[in-house]
Amino acid sequence: MNNNVENFIKKLENKDEYTFTLEISPQAKYDLGYIEEKINNANISDYIDAFVVTDSPFANLKISSILAALQLKQRLNNNKPFITTQTMRDKNSIALQNDLIGANYFDLRMILAVTGDAIANGNQKQAKAVFEGNSNLLINIIKNLNNGKSLGEFSFKEPLKHIYPFCVINSYAKNNDNLKVRLAKKANSGVKAIFTQPIYEIERLELLLKWIDELPLKEKPVLVPGFFPVLTYKTAYFIYYKLPGAYIPEDWLNKLKDASDKSPEEEKKVAYELSANLFNSMIKKHKKMHIMSMNNYDFVVSLLKNI
Repeated sequence: MNNNVENFIKKLENKDEYTFTLEISPQAKYDLGYIEEKINNANISDYIDAFVVTDSPFANLKISSILAALQLKQRLNNNKPFITTQTMRDKNSIALQNDLIGANYFDLRMILAVTGDAIANGNQKQAKAVFEGNSNLLINIIKNLNNGKSLGEFSFKEPLKHIYPFCVINSYAKNNDNLKVRLAKKANSGVKAIFTQPIYEIERLELLLKWIDELPLKEKPVLVPGFFPVLTYKTAYFIYYKLPGAYIPEDWLNKLKDASDKSPEEEKKVAYELSANLFNSMIKKHKKMHIMSMNNYDFVVSLLKNI
Protein backbone atom coordinates (compact mmCIF):
# COMPACT_ATOMS: atom_id res chain seq x y z
CA MET A 1 0.00 0.00 0.00
CA ASN A 2 1.21 3.49 -0.83
CA ASN A 3 1.59 5.32 2.49
CA ASN A 4 1.33 8.89 1.18
CA VAL A 5 -2.25 9.10 2.39
CA GLU A 6 -1.48 7.76 5.86
CA ASN A 7 1.58 10.01 6.13
CA PHE A 8 -0.60 13.01 5.38
CA ILE A 9 -3.20 11.97 7.97
CA LYS A 10 -0.47 11.54 10.58
CA LYS A 11 0.92 14.99 9.85
CA LEU A 12 -2.55 16.54 9.85
CA GLU A 13 -3.27 15.11 13.30
CA ASN A 14 0.03 16.38 14.73
CA LYS A 15 -0.81 19.81 16.14
CA ASP A 16 2.86 20.78 16.13
CA GLU A 17 3.37 20.33 12.38
CA TYR A 18 2.36 22.79 9.68
CA THR A 19 -0.08 21.20 7.25
CA PHE A 20 -1.29 22.95 4.10
CA THR A 21 -3.84 21.78 1.55
CA LEU A 22 -4.32 23.51 -1.77
CA GLU A 23 -7.63 23.71 -3.59
CA ILE A 24 -7.64 22.95 -7.30
CA SER A 25 -10.75 23.96 -9.21
CA PRO A 26 -10.53 22.58 -12.77
CA GLN A 27 -12.62 23.98 -15.57
CA ALA A 28 -14.81 21.95 -17.93
CA LYS A 29 -11.74 20.73 -19.83
CA TYR A 30 -10.56 17.17 -20.32
CA ASP A 31 -6.89 18.14 -20.57
CA LEU A 32 -5.55 19.56 -17.29
CA GLY A 33 -2.12 20.41 -18.65
CA TYR A 34 -2.78 24.07 -17.91
CA ILE A 35 -3.10 23.30 -14.19
CA GLU A 36 -0.02 21.08 -14.26
CA GLU A 37 1.91 23.95 -15.85
CA LYS A 38 0.75 26.46 -13.23
CA ILE A 39 1.64 24.13 -10.37
CA ASN A 40 5.07 23.36 -11.79
CA ASN A 41 5.90 26.96 -12.71
CA ALA A 42 5.11 28.13 -9.18
CA ASN A 43 6.81 25.13 -7.54
CA ILE A 44 3.91 25.13 -5.11
CA SER A 45 4.10 21.36 -4.59
CA ASP A 46 7.22 22.02 -2.51
CA TYR A 47 5.16 23.90 0.07
CA ILE A 48 1.85 22.06 0.37
CA ASP A 49 0.96 18.63 1.72
CA ALA A 50 -2.13 17.64 -0.29
CA PHE A 51 -4.31 18.83 -3.15
CA VAL A 52 -8.08 19.19 -2.84
CA VAL A 53 -10.05 18.88 -6.08
CA THR A 54 -13.46 20.54 -6.18
CA ASP A 55 -16.65 18.91 -7.47
CA SER A 56 -18.68 21.30 -9.66
CA PRO A 57 -18.78 24.26 -7.23
CA PHE A 58 -21.76 26.60 -7.64
CA ALA A 59 -23.39 23.78 -9.65
CA ASN A 60 -21.38 24.65 -12.76
CA LEU A 61 -20.25 22.06 -15.28
CA LYS A 62 -16.70 20.85 -14.57
CA ILE A 63 -14.54 17.78 -15.06
CA SER A 64 -15.16 14.89 -12.63
CA SER A 65 -13.25 15.51 -9.40
CA ILE A 66 -12.07 11.88 -9.21
CA LEU A 67 -10.90 11.77 -12.82
CA ALA A 68 -9.29 15.21 -12.46
CA ALA A 69 -7.42 14.03 -9.35
CA LEU A 70 -6.29 10.86 -11.14
CA GLN A 71 -5.07 12.80 -14.17
CA LEU A 72 -3.17 15.35 -12.08
CA LYS A 73 -1.73 12.63 -9.85
CA GLN A 74 -0.28 10.96 -12.94
CA ARG A 75 0.89 14.23 -14.47
CA LEU A 76 2.58 15.64 -11.37
CA ASN A 77 4.01 12.37 -10.03
CA ASN A 78 5.24 14.11 -6.87
CA ASN A 79 3.82 11.82 -4.15
CA LYS A 80 1.41 14.47 -2.90
CA PRO A 81 -1.94 12.86 -2.02
CA PHE A 82 -5.25 14.09 -3.35
CA ILE A 83 -8.49 14.83 -1.52
CA THR A 84 -11.49 14.53 -3.83
CA THR A 85 -14.64 16.47 -3.13
CA GLN A 86 -17.91 14.59 -3.57
CA THR A 87 -21.23 16.42 -3.63
CA MET A 88 -24.54 14.84 -2.69
CA ARG A 89 -26.33 17.05 -5.19
CA ASP A 90 -25.41 14.99 -8.24
CA LYS A 91 -25.25 11.32 -7.25
CA ASN A 92 -27.30 8.75 -5.40
CA SER A 93 -25.81 6.28 -2.93
CA ILE A 94 -25.17 3.63 -5.61
CA ALA A 95 -23.18 5.99 -7.82
CA LEU A 96 -21.24 7.35 -4.86
CA GLN A 97 -20.28 3.87 -3.67
CA ASN A 98 -19.31 2.85 -7.22
CA ASP A 99 -16.97 5.82 -7.50
CA LEU A 100 -15.40 5.35 -4.07
CA ILE A 101 -14.69 1.68 -4.83
CA GLY A 102 -13.06 2.57 -8.15
CA ALA A 103 -11.06 5.45 -6.68
CA ASN A 104 -9.78 3.18 -3.91
CA TYR A 105 -7.48 1.32 -6.31
CA PHE A 106 -5.73 4.58 -7.22
CA ASP A 107 -5.27 5.61 -3.56
CA LEU A 108 -7.84 8.39 -3.86
CA ARG A 109 -9.00 7.60 -0.36
CA MET A 110 -9.55 11.03 1.22
CA ILE A 111 -13.04 12.32 0.54
CA LEU A 112 -14.36 15.80 1.27
CA ALA A 113 -18.10 15.36 1.69
CA VAL A 114 -20.32 18.30 0.76
CA THR A 115 -24.06 18.66 0.29
CA GLY A 116 -23.68 20.89 -2.78
CA ASP A 117 -24.84 24.23 -4.11
CA ALA A 118 -28.32 24.61 -5.56
CA ILE A 119 -28.60 23.91 -9.28
CA ALA A 120 -30.38 27.25 -9.73
CA ASN A 121 -27.04 28.94 -9.00
CA GLY A 122 -25.16 27.21 -11.82
CA ASN A 123 -25.02 26.90 -15.60
CA GLN A 124 -26.85 23.54 -15.82
CA LYS A 125 -30.36 24.59 -14.90
CA GLN A 126 -31.89 21.75 -16.95
CA ALA A 127 -30.47 19.24 -14.47
CA LYS A 128 -32.38 17.72 -11.58
CA ALA A 129 -30.76 17.55 -8.15
CA VAL A 130 -30.46 14.14 -6.50
CA PHE A 131 -29.92 15.03 -2.83
CA GLU A 132 -30.65 11.50 -1.60
CA GLY A 133 -29.17 12.83 1.62
CA ASN A 134 -26.83 15.53 2.82
CA SER A 135 -23.10 15.15 3.44
CA ASN A 136 -23.83 13.01 6.52
CA LEU A 137 -25.08 10.23 4.23
CA LEU A 138 -21.76 10.19 2.38
CA ILE A 139 -19.88 10.02 5.68
CA ASN A 140 -22.05 7.03 6.67
CA ILE A 141 -21.33 5.40 3.31
CA ILE A 142 -17.61 5.73 3.99
CA LYS A 143 -18.01 4.26 7.49
CA ASN A 144 -19.80 1.25 6.00
CA LEU A 145 -17.19 0.77 3.27
CA ASN A 146 -14.45 0.83 5.90
CA ASN A 147 -16.33 -1.96 7.68
CA GLY A 148 -16.56 -4.07 4.54
CA LYS A 149 -20.21 -3.30 3.86
CA SER A 150 -22.26 -1.29 1.43
CA LEU A 151 -24.97 1.08 2.55
CA GLY A 152 -27.41 -1.64 1.53
CA GLU A 153 -27.15 -5.39 2.08
CA PHE A 154 -23.91 -6.11 0.25
CA SER A 155 -20.72 -7.26 1.98
CA PHE A 156 -17.26 -7.22 0.40
CA LYS A 157 -15.24 -10.42 0.19
CA GLU A 158 -12.07 -8.33 -0.03
CA PRO A 159 -11.81 -5.22 2.14
CA LEU A 160 -11.15 -1.83 0.63
CA LYS A 161 -8.17 0.26 1.64
CA HIS A 162 -9.19 2.63 4.41
CA ILE A 163 -11.08 5.76 3.33
CA TYR A 164 -10.80 9.00 5.30
CA PRO A 165 -13.87 11.28 5.38
CA PHE A 166 -13.64 15.06 5.72
CA CYS A 167 -16.43 17.64 5.75
CA VAL A 168 -16.94 21.37 5.41
CA ILE A 169 -18.60 24.08 7.47
CA ASN A 170 -19.41 27.74 7.04
CA SER A 171 -17.06 30.08 8.84
CA TYR A 172 -19.80 32.59 9.60
CA ALA A 173 -23.53 32.54 10.30
CA LYS A 174 -26.18 35.01 11.34
CA ASN A 175 -26.66 32.99 14.51
CA ASN A 176 -23.48 31.82 16.22
CA ASP A 177 -25.37 29.34 18.40
CA ASN A 178 -26.69 27.56 15.33
CA LEU A 179 -23.21 27.45 13.81
CA LYS A 180 -21.80 26.00 17.03
CA VAL A 181 -24.44 23.25 17.02
CA ARG A 182 -23.67 22.41 13.37
CA LEU A 183 -19.97 22.25 14.14
CA ALA A 184 -20.62 19.85 17.03
CA LYS A 185 -22.77 17.59 14.83
CA LYS A 186 -20.12 17.45 12.13
CA ALA A 187 -17.40 16.76 14.70
CA ASN A 188 -19.51 13.90 16.08
CA SER A 189 -19.94 12.34 12.64
CA GLY A 190 -16.51 10.71 12.75
CA VAL A 191 -14.71 12.85 10.15
CA LYS A 192 -10.96 13.27 10.34
CA ALA A 193 -11.05 16.99 9.59
CA ILE A 194 -13.46 19.87 9.16
CA PHE A 195 -12.59 22.38 6.45
CA THR A 196 -14.04 25.86 6.80
CA GLN A 197 -15.13 28.47 4.31
CA PRO A 198 -12.68 31.39 4.05
CA ILE A 199 -11.92 33.22 7.29
CA TYR A 200 -11.04 36.93 7.31
CA GLU A 201 -10.87 37.73 11.00
CA ILE A 202 -8.49 36.10 13.48
CA GLU A 203 -11.22 36.33 16.13
CA ARG A 204 -13.37 33.99 14.03
CA LEU A 205 -10.61 31.39 13.87
CA GLU A 206 -10.12 31.64 17.63
CA LEU A 207 -13.84 31.11 18.20
CA LEU A 208 -14.03 28.01 15.98
CA LEU A 209 -10.95 26.52 17.67
CA LYS A 210 -12.50 27.21 21.06
CA TRP A 211 -15.68 25.40 20.08
CA ILE A 212 -13.68 22.37 18.92
CA ASP A 213 -11.67 22.34 22.16
CA GLU A 214 -14.85 22.39 24.25
CA LEU A 215 -16.33 19.30 22.60
CA PRO A 216 -16.49 16.26 24.93
CA LEU A 217 -15.01 13.92 22.33
CA LYS A 218 -12.19 11.44 22.81
CA GLU A 219 -11.12 11.84 19.18
CA LYS A 220 -11.71 15.32 17.84
CA PRO A 221 -11.48 16.21 14.16
CA VAL A 222 -8.82 18.64 13.04
CA LEU A 223 -10.08 22.10 12.13
CA VAL A 224 -8.61 23.22 8.80
CA PRO A 225 -9.44 26.91 8.37
CA GLY A 226 -9.95 28.25 4.88
CA PHE A 227 -7.66 30.97 3.57
CA PHE A 228 -8.70 32.72 0.36
CA PRO A 229 -6.35 35.61 -0.51
CA VAL A 230 -8.25 38.60 -1.81
CA LEU A 231 -6.10 40.26 -4.46
CA THR A 232 -8.65 42.57 -6.10
CA TYR A 233 -11.66 44.64 -5.11
CA LYS A 234 -13.75 42.53 -7.52
CA THR A 235 -12.95 39.38 -5.52
CA ALA A 236 -13.74 41.12 -2.24
CA TYR A 237 -17.07 42.28 -3.66
CA PHE A 238 -17.90 38.72 -4.77
CA ILE A 239 -17.18 37.30 -1.31
CA TYR A 240 -19.08 40.05 0.47
CA TYR A 241 -22.23 39.76 -1.62
CA LYS A 242 -22.19 36.36 -3.34
CA LEU A 243 -20.35 33.68 -1.32
CA PRO A 244 -22.64 31.88 1.14
CA GLY A 245 -21.16 31.01 4.52
CA ALA A 246 -18.26 33.44 4.25
CA TYR A 247 -17.92 37.02 5.35
CA ILE A 248 -15.32 39.62 4.46
CA PRO A 249 -15.12 42.64 6.76
CA GLU A 250 -16.58 45.82 5.37
CA ASP A 251 -13.28 47.46 6.25
CA TRP A 252 -11.55 45.27 3.66
CA LEU A 253 -14.18 46.11 1.07
CA ASN A 254 -13.79 49.86 1.63
CA LYS A 255 -9.99 49.80 1.61
CA LEU A 256 -9.88 47.82 -1.61
CA LYS A 257 -12.51 50.02 -3.26
CA ASP A 258 -10.56 53.16 -2.40
CA ALA A 259 -7.31 51.60 -3.61
CA SER A 260 -8.84 50.39 -6.89
CA ASP A 261 -10.17 53.89 -7.55
CA LYS A 262 -6.61 55.23 -7.28
CA SER A 263 -4.72 52.79 -9.48
CA PRO A 264 -4.20 49.08 -10.20
CA GLU A 265 -0.84 49.31 -8.45
CA GLU A 266 -2.39 50.69 -5.27
CA GLU A 267 -5.13 48.06 -5.39
CA LYS A 268 -2.53 45.29 -5.63
CA LYS A 269 -0.43 46.78 -2.82
CA VAL A 270 -3.37 47.05 -0.40
CA ALA A 271 -4.74 43.62 -1.34
CA TYR A 272 -1.39 41.91 -0.82
CA GLU A 273 -0.91 43.63 2.52
CA LEU A 274 -4.35 42.69 3.84
CA SER A 275 -4.07 39.06 2.72
CA ALA A 276 -0.48 38.60 3.92
CA ASN A 277 -1.28 40.03 7.35
CA LEU A 278 -4.27 37.72 7.65
CA PHE A 279 -2.22 34.69 6.63
CA ASN A 280 0.49 35.43 9.17
CA SER A 281 -2.03 35.97 11.95
CA MET A 282 -3.84 32.71 11.18
CA ILE A 283 -0.74 30.55 10.94
CA LYS A 284 0.62 31.87 14.22
CA LYS A 285 -2.61 30.78 15.88
CA HIS A 286 -3.10 27.41 14.16
CA LYS A 287 -0.68 25.39 12.03
CA LYS A 288 -3.28 23.96 9.66
CA MET A 289 -4.71 25.74 6.62
CA HIS A 290 -6.72 25.07 3.48
CA ILE A 291 -5.66 27.48 0.75
CA MET A 292 -8.10 28.55 -1.95
CA SER A 293 -6.38 30.65 -4.59
CA MET A 294 -8.44 30.25 -7.79
CA ASN A 295 -5.46 28.44 -9.35
CA ASN A 296 -3.22 31.52 -8.88
CA TYR A 297 -0.25 30.23 -6.97
CA ASP A 298 2.58 32.77 -7.02
CA PHE A 299 1.25 34.89 -4.16
CA VAL A 300 0.57 31.78 -2.09
CA VAL A 301 4.14 30.56 -2.64
CA SER A 302 5.49 33.94 -1.54
CA LEU A 303 3.70 33.43 1.78
CA LEU A 304 4.57 29.76 2.27
CA LYS A 305 8.26 30.35 1.59
CA ASN A 306 8.50 32.27 4.85
CA ILE A 307 7.06 29.54 7.09
